Amino acid sequence: MSISISEQGRLSRSLQNQPRFLRISYFVTPFFDNPELRLLSPTHPSWLHLLEHTDGSPVSPGEVETLLPAGTPVRILNVEFPSTWAKRQRALYSPRSQPWVYVSIPSLPQPLVLVLRNTLRNADAFEAELGRYLTPIHPMQMTEFSVDEQTAVRSKEALIGISAAALEMALGYPENKTFTFEGEQKIETWYWSNGKKKVELRGGKVSSLPMASSPSP
Repeated sequence: MSISISEQGRLSRSLQNQPRFLRISYFVTPFFDNPELRLLSPTHPSWLHLLEHTDGSPVSPGEVETLLPAGTPVRILNVEFPSTWAKRQRALYSPRSQPWVYVSIPSLPQPLVLVLRNTLRNADAFEAELGRYLTPIHPMQMTEFSVDEQTAVRSKEALIGISAAALEMALGYPENKTFTFEGEQKIETWYWSNGKKKVELRGGKVSSLPMASSPSP
């Protein structure tokens, strides 16, 4: 990683034991071969591509065990960067080369791991990225959501008519967006998991739900 060892140490110390809220809704799954941990995944495990078999196909971490909606309070236990020592301690079938953020919630016995990308260049970028997933402010206080939008966030599903903000909180950040116009109306299409799931928005509201190529979460 580009983050210096001294910055990594400072980040780990400053973030330890911090209370946060989940910024988006997550699936909780097994953590690959490690039975002592659970994975926090914004993506359904059938679409997740954190780890590959030797033939390039994705390794599934395991089946969904539960859902944690945006706004769930958590506590950061530790931030572990992929040092040589850390990678040696990690299970072979795990995303060993990426930063792991360990968090806890009272209702689950095992620590949860949020896996971040390993291309973050400095401490500020790391904290900004972490804030996209774990926020010090309850996300429902950031905007007012309708009953349908709250339902979408709690169930981690897209519903017709919900806002872009609610869709993002429910399904997680899209990997890609395309934009077209019909007259003056902007049409957005959001894509997740290499296009396996897509949702169309018109005028900033979900307008259609094209069928996904894998089972609905």
